[in-house]
Amino acid sequence: MRKVMALILTLVFVLGLASFAAADWEKCKACHNGKVAPDEAAMKAKFKTADEFVKAAMTSPNAMMKSQQGDEEVLKKTAAALGFK
Repeated sequence: MRKVMALILTLVFVLGLASFAAADWEKCKACHNGKVAPDEAAMKAKFKTADEFVKAAMTSPNAMMKSQQGDEEVLKKTAAALGFK
């Protein structure tokens, strides 16, 4: 029984770490689905570079973006996950 509990706790821990390591874009997809906010294809068509993408996100007047505007590093990781250079 202890081995089973240890295995379960280990799996929970590993999966928890994996969720933190997931691409930041995964967090954004909930809103950036083409209905609430522009989807991946629309953003790739609109922005050509990571810097352009990050600047637009940081200066967006949309209230839904306020929580993301405080962390430029996360926005840079998201730009990389989307394939911006």
